Amino acid sequence: MQIRDHYARQIDALHGELREFGTTVIDALTRAIHALDMHDVAAAQKIIADDRHINATQFDLERHVLVIIATQQPNARDLRRLMGVNAISGELERIGDYAKNIAKITLRNADQPRLSCHSQIGELARQAIHMLDMVLDAFIKLDAALAHRLAKEDDRADALSQQIRSELIGIIREDADTAAYASDLLAATHITERIADRTTNIAERIIFMVNGEIVELNP
Repeated sequence: MQIRDHYARQIDALHGELREFGTTVIDALTRAIHALDMHDVAAAQKIIADDRHINATQFDLERHVLVIIATQQPNARDLRRLMGVNAISGELERIGDYAKNIAKITLRNADQPRLSCHSQIGELARQAIHMLDMVLDAFIKLDAALAHRLAKEDDRADALSQQIRSELIGIIREDADTAAYASDLLAATHITERIADRTTNIAERIIFMVNGEIVELNP
């Protein structure tokens, strides 16, 4: 019984580590969007530097998963959970990379004027962050129903992204002076939309962890 109790504590600790990792990534993304909006070069540089910590955390989680698998011989259900943690940590690390890429866009355009679409990009980012927080909650609760709800949330993110793209493409076509900056904002919009997509990837993994069902939430 003591061995199984220790095993259960290891699993719980791993889940806590992943939720904390998610919080770190959400913070990086929030700061990256704020830096983009405010043209904050110092904040952008800090986000880029902090990405090393995100990468290291992902490797630590992967190592923790491998140790549990090697020492505890998990059953099929627990193995799904452990491999799920591994996959989700990879998705979170990639989202951290996206925050870094947004920060690089800020550095390239520190002297550019604020465009009207900045507020829309902020709204898209808030939607992506909401989705990420929601899916991490679903992970902690192992709530497949909550994970399924990410599909509708992703539809809203897609609609916001399309609106921003239309406005930016119009700017690129009509204003040569800001075309390069608008192109970078178009890239930032795509990056933010991809963050929303990756939350649905996490949701799909949670559904598989809980009941073994393979689903595609954003076909």
